[in-house]
Amino acid sequence: MSSEAPANPNLPAAGRASTAGESLDVERDSDVPISTQIYWQLAYQIDSGRLLAGSRLPPVRELGAALRVNPNTIRAVYRRLADAGYVTSRHGAGTHVADRPPERRGAEALAGVVAEMLRRAAHAGFTADEVAAATFAAATERKRPGPLVRVLFAECTSADAGYDAERLVDAFPGLIEVEGALIDDMPERLDRFHYDLVATTTFHADEAQVLAAGRVPVVAMLVGPGYLELVHEIAGLKPGSRVGLVCPSERGADNMLDVLRLSGATGIEIVTALTTEPDALEKVDATADLILMSREALAAGLDRALSRPERVRSWTYEFDPSGLELLRRAIEHAAAERPTEALGA
Repeated sequence: MSSEAPANPNLPAAGRASTAGESLDVERDSDVPISTQIYWQLAYQIDSGRLLAGSRLPPVRELGAALRVNPNTIRAVYRRLADAGYVTSRHGAGTHVADRPPERRGAEALAGVVAEMLRRAAHAGFTADEVAAATFAAATERKRPGPLVRVLFAECTSADAGYDAERLVDAFPGLIEVEGALIDDMPERLDRFHYDLVATTTFHADEAQVLAAGRVPVVAMLVGPGYLELVHEIAGLKPGSRVGLVCPSERGADNMLDVLRLSGATGIEIVTALTTEPDALEKVDATADLILMSREALAAGLDRALSRPERVRSWTYEFDPSGLELLRRAIEHAAAERPTEALGA
């Protein structure tokens, strides 16, 4: 990033800058730091695909001049993007979007949530800046214990993590607040926010223990018999059978493969396809005797695109009652250990 072109006189006026076809805005009266504003906007553009892999970001001084921001602020933003895996930088070559940016959970879906929040806030008479400040304050509050036991539910796919988080709240009404997260995001979440415990399925127990690093207890929950019956069905297929796996991420597909290997299935060929790979999905459709689809794949209607959808099995699970009981005991223990002030006393 040190080899920078001079500021471009054709860039837009102060406070807004063109970047790879999109724009950046800086709100100087906002309670959110300027560097954070720029980082959030660039990260969102990469997450949502508006900035594609290989796209070149403006040189530091050029972007700083366009936004009337100190170049050191832009350098800090680019370093933060690089640390998060969004961009790569080489001396003399500039800063480019990484070939494989970090996988995030539906930036477009999150943008919809934010847009709806802003709409409702505007209807109630609040400005976008007031909403941002309140969100920033709420995030800060999450770093401290609250009145409810706070659980982080970690899974290998975002759909399962979010779905299971809602199920746990329903199972323990008024006792807990639960957030779903990808297993790989556990360290970052535990660094940034307060949680009383981590919950996951037994498939991820060892991994979650390592990632928690003793900071909070980890509860490994058993899944119900329906999931195990599906695994046994697969293990009972005759040698030479092909099983298709359809999942939104390589991480989820790897987890499926691990479970099948542990099931004792032998002589079975596994054909995988990510939900974003139509050619691979066509191969699964053409060759698989049985097709396992994740929650995301089913929600996207990919089963309806198959020539013989009767081969599809839902790769989902329910919690075994014993798993819920184990979590209940952990919740009760965490509640008993809470500081009095956290309970509002």
